[in-house]
Amino acid sequence: MTRVLRRLSFSAKLLIAFVLIIALTSLAAYFFISVSVNRAFSDFTAGRASVQDRFAFDMFVALVRETGDLDATFEILVESDADMPAVIVNADGVVVYSPNLSQIQVGRHLDAAILESGIRFMTGDSQEWTFLPKRFLAGIEMEESFLQQSRQSLLLAGIAAGVVAILLSFFLIRQLTGPLRKLDTAARRIAAGTFDHRVDIVSSDEIGRLAESFNEMASSLASSEEVKKRLIADISHELRTPITAVRTTLEGLRDGLIQPTQETLTALHDKVLLTTRLVQDLHQLALADTGRLSMHPASMSIEHVLETIVETIGVQLEDERIDLVREIAPDLPTVQADAHRIEQVVLNLLSNAIRHTPEGGRILVRARRDRQNLRVEIQDSGPGLSDSDLRHVFDRFYQADASRAGDAGAGLGLSIAKALVEAHEGKIWAENAPGGGACFAFTLPVSLGS
Repeated sequence: MTRVLRRLSFSAKLLIAFVLIIALTSLAAYFFISVSVNRAFSDFTAGRASVQDRFAFDMFVALVRETGDLDATFEILVESDADMPAVIVNADGVVVYSPNLSQIQVGRHLDAAILESGIRFMTGDSQEWTFLPKRFLAGIEMEESFLQQSRQSLLLAGIAAGVVAILLSFFLIRQLTGPLRKLDTAARRIAAGTFDHRVDIVSSDEIGRLAESFNEMASSLASSEEVKKRLIADISHELRTPITAVRTTLEGLRDGLIQPTQETLTALHDKVLLTTRLVQDLHQLALADTGRLSMHPASMSIEHVLETIVETIGVQLEDERIDLVREIAPDLPTVQADAHRIEQVVLNLLSNAIRHTPEGGRILVRARRDRQNLRVEIQDSGPGLSDSDLRHVFDRFYQADASRAGDAGAGLGLSIAKALVEAHEGKIWAENAPGGGACFAFTLPVSLGS
């Protein structure tokens, strides 16, 4: 049975459930109505005998005494066609006498509840009998007629209600399963790679909200697919450029068209380093995306990190004639972080600032405590960022200045900085400084007890 139900469609299961509910409800209603009718008629026929009933009973007892035998009394009543307004029932509840005009036949068994409404008496042979007056007979006959009509009415009403309920159930099932079938079709198309398919939202109930969530999921998948395609295209482009240059130079060396001078070998080495750095950057981003970026957190001082980096890029700053200004707040708290990764973050931000700071410009490095965070800001004196730059500056392979793409790198430095800061449960953002230029800032949680 379970296997058969599992093979049925959802619509068929719902229809079977509705039919069973309708059938059980109809049977329960029929049972309770029948019980209520029986109880009502029992209450109608219950009570003490009236004066007329008592007079009829006294006349019957007098006749029995006169004849001396109950059977003889019945014979007299039958022969004289006398219509005694009562039936006589023996101790077993079986009718032994019934008036001619009554529908209560001799030999019929009556319920004990009905017999309780009669008058019990004893004969000379110590047998118990029940004298049931005519008004109780009328109740019994009326009850039978009413119950028969009630059963017919209930049967017809149950059939009509069942047909209407089944039709309504079929309509409701179609309304319920129709959107589900659309969702199933859409899910199959999404699984096949058609990410532009959407489900029409025609209701605001749970299914409507499910359709809305499905559309949002489809939009997210479509966006992710577009980002993936663009990322693959960008990676291919970034790798193709240095590899093509290396291949062309090597082919020239092989064919004797290019002399193996020191400048040529240096250029080849630079292209190989560029390709290696790009691969390493992509590997770091892939590790960050999967949460497998190796981290070695320890208590560190951001002031020491900044001093180390300034020593590293000092020569480049002199060559570019860029003035580096440091505003380091005294008594900065330590942070629990990987010093090597934070150095990489600051170096990437400073390299970006140097690229966009004109010759003779200035870069401001500021570090201070911001509530329970350590805040570091790097502000350049360049042209600043446009609204589009502010939205996409941390996107992979995004170039804020397309005209300088040749010397601006692959556009992964800021993406790596963002991934590393977020790996430390910090935040990073970009904004335009009030006095001009772009400002990149990040925060790190302060170590407990600092």
